[in-house]
Amino acid sequence: MAFGEKLFKLRKEKGLSQEALAEQIGTTRQAISKWENNQGFPETEKLLQLSNIFETSTDFLLKDEKSSGMVNERGYYVSREMATGYIANQKKISRYLGIGFMSWAMAGIPYAMFPSNMTWRFLGMAIFIIVGISSFVLGSFSEQEQYKVLKEEPLILDYGYLQELSHLYQAKKRIYAVSLVPSIILFIVGILAVSFTMSGKFAWSEYHSFVFLGLATGLFGFCYFAGVMDAYELLVKNEQYSSSLWFKIKRRIKDKINKL
Repeated sequence: MAFGEKLFKLRKEKGLSQEALAEQIGTTRQAISKWENNQGFPETEKLLQLSNIFETSTDFLLKDEKSSGMVNERGYYVSREMATGYIANQKKISRYLGIGFMSWAMAGIPYAMFPSNMTWRFLGMAIFIIVGISSFVLGSFSEQEQYKVLKEEPLILDYGYLQELSHLYQAKKRIYAVSLVPSIILFIVGILAVSFTMSGKFAWSEYHSFVFLGLATGLFGFCYFAGVMDAYELLVKNEQYSSSLWFKIKRRIKDKINKL
């Protein structure tokens, strides 16, 4: 991928017109157009300005990636800003999904607490179920269109930022792993307790509300921490992700659709 193609992709990701970019760095639209068509290169001062605007290194902008072997020419370049926004967006989605499953699990609390009062039992269950459905809907609408391409294309990240992101991923992985283990334990214990009760080995009691609370907490923790880790891994381990069979099948289907 040559300098001009990189500049074009970065400008589009930022949502900038050639005129807007030219204004920011003090040049003309015609100059931007020439650079994007590989008919010249910006002077050092302008190159540094471009590097700051797109949050990437001058080394990445200038190097011919095919010869440097740093990235795949067919990859989709991900700027620091886009990667940060994607992770933040996935955290938001994971939070909504976690709240949704947590609310459904907590619907068991009024079921356990009001065995003789059917009105309160079903009203409480209905409220938790509605909250869960609402949270799933909010989660589905929270995914921003601009980030969908990250799951459909092999990705290119600036080498320096990729190293920085990898270190951050390792630090987060240790923290989230410690938090994920109790969530899994709570989930398994909750499922076993409910299963044994439904099979008749235990009798239903108001103390089962604590079982459902633990199950709900475990579900939220698992959804949130697993979702965030998946977002980091999509960026940091993209080579493995884009080499998977499922990814190749999706790419093949997409290519056929585009040819129609």
